This record gives sequence, structure tokens and C-alpha cells, in this order.
Amino acid sequence: MVDNNFLPNIKMLFNLSNENSNLLYKDIACNSLKKILPANLLQPVSLDADLLSDQQEEFAALLPIFHYTPCQSTPANISFFVLSKYRSNAFQFFFEMISHWLVPGKRLNVVLVNAQDFHLPDLGKELYTLCEVIIHVEKAEDLEELQRNLPIIETEICLGMQSVYYARRILEIKGLSADAKTAIIQDYIASLIARLPKIFDYDLLTEMQHVLVMCRDEFKAERESRHLSKIISGHYLFRKVLREAAGKMPEKRHLNVKLFRASLHQEETEKQVLGILVGFNFLRDKEVFEERHLLSAIQNYVSSAQPVEHSFFANRRGTENICTFYMEIEKPGGEPFHSDEIKLLKQELPSDLKDRIEHLMHPVFMPRNEEEIMRNILSLSNQIRYIHDVPQVIISFDQQTYTDLFFTIILVRVMKPGCSSIQEMFNNESEVGYIHDRSKTVGFLRKKYAKEAAVFGLTLPKYQFLRKDNSIDLNKARQAVASELNKVLGDVRDFNGGLISKQNELLCILREALSSSVKYSDLLLENFFYSLTPDVMRTVLEPTMLQAWFKMLLELIDAGFFAGEDYSVKIQTESNYTIVMVKAEDKSLREVLNQALSPLDVTSTKLACSYVSVYELSYIGFLYLSSDPDDQQNFCQILQTTLANWNQKKAPTA
Repeated sequence: MVDNNFLPNIKMLFNLSNENSNLLYKDIACNSLKKILPANLLQPVSLDADLLSDQQEEFAALLPIFHYTPCQSTPANISFFVLSKYRSNAFQFFFEMISHWLVPGKRLNVVLVNAQDFHLPDLGKELYTLCEVIIHVEKAEDLEELQRNLPIIETEICLGMQSVYYARRILEIKGLSADAKTAIIQDYIASLIARLPKIFDYDLLTEMQHVLVMCRDEFKAERESRHLSKIISGHYLFRKVLREAAGKMPEKRHLNVKLFRASLHQEETEKQVLGILVGFNFLRDKEVFEERHLLSAIQNYVSSAQPVEHSFFANRRGTENICTFYMEIEKPGGEPFHSDEIKLLKQELPSDLKDRIEHLMHPVFMPRNEEEIMRNILSLSNQIRYIHDVPQVIISFDQQTYTDLFFTIILVRVMKPGCSSIQEMFNNESEVGYIHDRSKTVGFLRKKYAKEAAVFGLTLPKYQFLRKDNSIDLNKARQAVASELNKVLGDVRDFNGGLISKQNELLCILREALSSSVKYSDLLLENFFYSLTPDVMRTVLEPTMLQAWFKMLLELIDAGFFAGEDYSVKIQTESNYTIVMVKAEDKSLREVLNQALSPLDVTSTKLACSYVSVYELSYIGFLYLSSDPDDQQNFCQILQTTLANWNQKKAPTA
């Protein structure tokens, strides 16, 4: 609520001869503003020109403001308010939306209406419209329907109050015009409700209105009414199913995909396309899913697929964590999609799309540590003792922007006669972005050859290093930087990359061994490999062990749970090692198993652990290096006993 002292000066457009009447209407406007404006919106108007401009911009950015008085029981009167910049016939639009479309197909009883146009002189010369409509709700089912439709109506009112075009379009779609296609769709939707009342409710009409408002006129013109009706009913069913599933298990990702063939009619020609409907629930704030994510997943299986222009739209209501998407794809030359391609997309897209939901991260601010740079320069300088020593480099990730990755390079080399500067070499021989910082002499060899230390930055395009789940593969980006240094400078020694190089070498061997034996996701393989702890295990384990371990993970992903249990386990024992893989829904099991194994007196190079999450299920793995059968049996017994006790504690008591 706004403090009375901070209400702006209101100047009405009319001036009645009766001063009491003028004051009465002004008081009505003030009281309405008190109800709808947030407490922190209006402060005493500043005399400073810049501050006044900021206040005006802040106020304008919040318009239009929609507000209503909550109601929990019937019968009741509910007040609806809207405050916006002046637009011709805005009140007529607002009145029609509130009285006729809060409960589709039923005109509500309006008990009071009020609309005023006025100026706020302290905030500029803009003209504003304030509207109020009070309706009387008699039945509880009308109140329930009203509350269900209100988020959509609020969005449409805010659009229509700002634009005559949107207002006319919204009202036309709601049946106030003679548009034949809209009428046919409405009849079809009504017949669905009548024929399948257990599946479709009257809120399907609301879904129809919302989807048709989002679609461009050209989109509707090129598609038959049956096609549009299929899109509308698909969105409705997906939202209904997802809402129920997310209500039962809100911490789990739920995703549905539907594909269907369709035809577009363009200038007396017919084009065959494939419609794709996707729906899922968001699990975290700042998760993003756009056309590019869906298209990249599709092209992973049908490389020639291209999006139909302006066919993609997302259907999300306010802050609701459920969203549905629609897009159509086509092939060059109008070639139809084969049944095998559609079958492959149906099988693979549901799991693939879950990996492609992007999570936006806040940028990191970390000032450069000059002391650490000087310490690194000294360390590199000490590594160069002879004139034929190769340059020594330290590669560090610095920061990322929306488009690029930045790495800081510290390099120490022997300056021989005729050597070009680092900056000249990169300008002449490299296409990556070079940012020069400094270079200086840090010592001499044989009192003749200078040792030069250089600090500079290299920038790489970020899109080249995005993984399938839109995370950045910094390891791959760092490899690219190291390769670029070798290309420009010749042989260099990656001073802080020895362990990384060994890990990359083992991963490449593992990838090559698996490629000829099983079908797998490279993203899953990387997640598995880089989850191995302790880190040294990513360099010392034999490829055959890792291959067997990863195959067990794939088998466990494809397998189900044992009847009546909350986990599934696989064990493989060989002459010199034992692998145990556990699948569970409860993520806390990981800590339970780690605690159970902590009393074992094993070195860090005898026990390796892995942990990956796939489709909200946890996969916990252990590899125990031992050739003693008794030790192997004891290891397995500890894990099996721990799992049994954990499962018994979770079981509900009678």
C-alpha cells in the first residue's frame, strides 16, 4: 500500500461545476491507486532533474498494472483494477475481458464500473487511464474457473491495454469476429470437451485462446483448422499431465514429446512438415530452453532437418515451472520424413532434450592476483637453464563473456638473435584474439642470452566449446589454447598441464575402445570419467577397467529396479579388481556408502569412486583394486550390508 503522504498530485480531465463532486471523483481515484500501487513505487517527487527522470522511467516501466482483490469463498464481490497509459477505448476492452472471458461462455454479473482519465503533473505530461470493474460471483465452480483462467486473462489484458492491435486481435480470437477458421476450431474444441469430458475440461477453451493469441496471423493462415486444433489440444494435455506429475515428484524432470506429420498451404502449394510438441518442467531458476536447443537435438539424428520459419513458440504462464514448446521442421526440397527417421526421433529425443536444458550462470568477478603472476614467472624462469630449453608456459582460465572465453598465458623463453616479439608472432601466424599485457627480461643465460617473461591473453569463441547440455568444456578449450601456442611458438612445455594431458590421453584411449563395442553418449562418458575420485585415478587406471566400469553403468541405466526395492546393484569381480555399481533415486545414498567404506584401510590408489546423475537417478560406482579374494569378498559384503540396512530403514513401518 502507498503512504497517503506520497500519493502524486492528480489532475482530472473534467471539471464539474459542483466542487464537492470534483473532490469525490478525485478521492475515488486516490483510493484506487492506494490499492494497486506497491509501497515502494512512489516516493516524494524529486526536484533534481536526473532523479525525476529516473522516477518517471521507473513508473512507466511498471505499466500496465493489473490488480484484483483475492477471494476464497462465495458469494462474493471481486474488484479488478488496471492502470495504464491512455489508449482509446481501453476501458471497453478491459470491461469485455473481465465480464465475458474470466469464465468462458458465461457473462458475469457486473455490479460496479468506474473509469477515469487523468494526469499526474509531478511525473510529466502523460495521460493515464484507471479502470475498475466489480463482479459478483455466486457459485463456487465459477470462482474456481475464474481463478484458473486469471493468469492468462491478466497477460492478455496487459497486452491489450498497451496496443489497439493486440486488443482487437485478442477479442477477435475470443469469438467476437466472423473469422471462419477460429469458429471451426472453437467448434472442434467444444466437441472434444463433450466427447471426452474425463480428458478435456472447459479450460481447453482458455488454452485455445492463449495459443491462438501467441500465433502469428500468417501461422494460422497456412495451417488447417484441424492442424491448429491438434496443436492446441497437445499443449493442453501436456500441461495437464506435467502439472500432475510435477505435483507428485517436483524434484524430478518430467518431459514429453509428440511428433506428427502435417501440411502447410503456401500460395497454392502444399509443403510437408513434421510437427514437434515438447513439454517439461523447470527444476531451477534461470533454466533456459529455446529454438536452438530443440533444433540441435533434432539435427543430431536428422542432420538435414531445418526449422520452418516462425513456427517455434513457447507456452509458459507467468512464473509457472511448466512450459510447452512447438516447432515444425522440414527437409530441403520438400522431401518427406521417413518412418525410420520419425521412429528414431521418438526414441531418442526425450532423453536427449533433458541434457540440452541450459542453466544460466552469474558471471564471476575475480581480480587478477599479481603476486601469483610474479610467483609463476619466477617458477618458469627457474625451469630454463640452458639456451636450448623450450619455452615454459602456464595457461589459466580468466573469464567468459556472452560470446568468448578468455585465458591468461604466462610464458618464459630464451631470447635468441632474430627472435620476433610474442605480439608480432601471434599477429602474423594466429587467428585467435591476442591481448598483450607485458613483457620484460627476468635474467640471463651465460650473461648473453636474455630470458623473456611475457604475460598476455588469448580469446576463443565460446560456441566452439559448448557441450550437448550447453555447459562449457573448459578442458577442450584449454587444449585448443595449448595447440595454438605450439602452432605459433613451436614446441613449448605446458608447465601446469601435465596431469590434464595424461587425463586426456586416457580418455581418448577409452573413447576409442568403446566406439567399436557399445553405443553410448559422449556427454555421459565425459561426466563419468571426470567424476572419478581421487583425481589421480583418471591417469593410473587401466583402460580395460574403465571400459568394463562404464559398460556396467550403461547396463544399469537400461535396467529397472528390483521389485519392492529403492535401488538396483550390479557387481563384477575379476582377478585383480572388483566393480560395484548402484542405482538409486535417493541422492543421500552416496554419502551413506562412502561412510560405510571409510573404515577400510586402503590407499588412495586402491579405491576409485564415481558419481553421475542421469534423469534424476543417482549412479554410484566403486572400483576396488585387489587380487586377494578375501578382500574382494569383504568389500562387496560391506556394500551389500549397507544397502540392505539403508533400504530397511527407508521402508515404511506397519
